[in-house]
Amino acid sequence: MPVSVTEHDGLVYVLNAGGTGNISGFTLDERGRLVPLPGSTRPLSTASSGAAQVAFDPPGDQLAVTEKAANAIALYQVRQDGRPTGPSTIPSSGATPFGFAFTRRDVLVVSEAGGGPDGTSAVSSYDLEGREAEVVSGSVPDGQQAACWLTVNRSGHQAFVANAASGDISAYSLDRRGVLSLLAGAAGVLPSGGKPLDLALTGDERFLYGLDAGNHTLVAFAHRPDGTLDLLGAEATGLPLQAVGIAVR
Repeated sequence: MPVSVTEHDGLVYVLNAGGTGNISGFTLDERGRLVPLPGSTRPLSTASSGAAQVAFDPPGDQLAVTEKAANAIALYQVRQDGRPTGPSTIPSSGATPFGFAFTRRDVLVVSEAGGGPDGTSAVSSYDLEGREAEVVSGSVPDGQQAACWLTVNRSGHQAFVANAASGDISAYSLDRRGVLSLLAGAAGVLPSGGKPLDLALTGDERFLYGLDAGNHTLVAFAHRPDGTLDLLGAEATGLPLQAVGIAVR
């Protein structure tokens, strides 16, 4: 049950959430084909961790995995041959860590589906040092429900999180250390019946796209420098019911 994939410099890792769960690596050949990397499969922290996402850190020497059921973040060190060691685990600041992104300063920013007061959504940030992590901001709530995926802008000073049960997108600011401040709990609101899952900013950061699983559309927002999101509407309709992730360039 592959649920997430990440790539760095031709090395690809997929997160398998079914069964006991694991991460497993591939290399990309010159034609873009995936070739399994022997000895790269590593288990998750527990057999029922509820894994959500895998991603490389910016240097590409570490993999992180959010584990919803275990309320933990699993870390793997990637050797020069591309094979990982680990995992070591750190406890999540709040309940149900889900989506995450790294800033270019290697700060890990994580959405929490139930990390705020009374189970509301929240976002936390961590400064990673090898197998250890220091909490920079612990569970900053946005007052919304069921935070799923999260994206960070190129400078690392803004983060956006999709609140699936609230039908909106929250915006946060980050300082140089990765300290989080809520800009707006509902910076962008989807059309009626909306259920945002994955998010992605375009390369020029003028637009933010969200996968609306409620209406089976790809919805677009104009992104202002202050983090405000202006709804532009559905840019693609009739998406399959199984669609859960997006990517832009």
